[in-house]
Amino acid sequence: MTFPRAFRSYIPRTHCINEHVYGAIVVTPNNEVAVIKGRQSGKWSFPKGHGYANESPLDACLRELREETGLELSNYKADEQVRFPTGTYFIFHINEKSTLIPEDLKEVEEVQWIPIDQLCTLRGNMDLRLFARRFIAM
Repeated sequence: MTFPRAFRSYIPRTHCINEHVYGAIVVTPNNEVAVIKGRQSGKWSFPKGHGYANESPLDACLRELREETGLELSNYKADEQVRFPTGTYFIFHINEKSTLIPEDLKEVEEVQWIPIDQLCTLRGNMDLRLFARRFIAM
C-alpha cells in the first residue's frame, strides 16, 4: 500500500486530548518527511501547533509549518488529512526538497528531512510514533 492511501481510514479512537493542534506531513518524491525536534521536549514530531481564533485549520497548519521549518507551501494543496490523538495533520506532496530553516528557535531545536521508513528510529511524540508504526506495518 502506498503513502498516503494507508491512512485514509486511520483515525485513532483512543488517547484523545482536548488540545487540538494542526500540523503538516510534508513528503518529498523520495518519501522523506520534514520533522522537528522540540527544544523543551527533546522529542521529534511533525511541524504543528495551535490555531488562532481567526485562522482556519489549514492556515494554522501552514503558519506553523513556516515558523518551524521555513517551508512556504501556500501554493500547494493538501492531498488529504489524517487525524491523530492530538490533532489534524494535512499531507502535502512537494516536487523537490528544500533547505529547512526554522524561524522559531525558541521552540525548535533541530529540523531535518528523514526517510519515512526511519521514523521509528526517532524518539518521537505520540503522533509521530503512531504514524511510524502504522506506515511501516503497511
